[in-house]
Amino acid sequence: MKLLKPIISLLFILLTSSMSAQLKINKQDFLKKVWNFETHKNELVLNSDLPVILDFYADWCGPCRMLAPELEALQREYNGRILIYKVNVDEERELAAIFNARSLPTIFFLPTEGSPTYMMGYRTRAELKQIVDNVLLSKPRIQQ
Repeated sequence: MKLLKPIISLLFILLTSSMSAQLKINKQDFLKKVWNFETHKNELVLNSDLPVILDFYADWCGPCRMLAPELEALQREYNGRILIYKVNVDEERELAAIFNARSLPTIFFLPTEGSPTYMMGYRTRAELKQIVDNVLLSKPRIQQ
């Protein structure tokens, strides 16, 4: 019984941390989970019920490595309200080309309603939170 408690605790920690982690995504999963650009060539039709952040990065990129913990903290804070996917530009050249991600890191914010936006370069957690709150999670206002 003494051994069972630490094992259960470890499993809980591993499961909860993996649920809030950023997910590396490839083209095949991107087409299913984010946007099928082969079907909807001229229009961004999000395949997700949650807003999406796309982090275009490379393993060799210093600012990308600095950004990673900021996005991980953001994913934990907004867990269940946004999705964050990492796109390795060296492995997923087609996705990088479609989004014109030439400067790294490039971060795309895809709301469920409204227009997407993007930022290039390292951003602080406060800057990222502001975009999440104002672009991804704010409801469009109806003008009277």
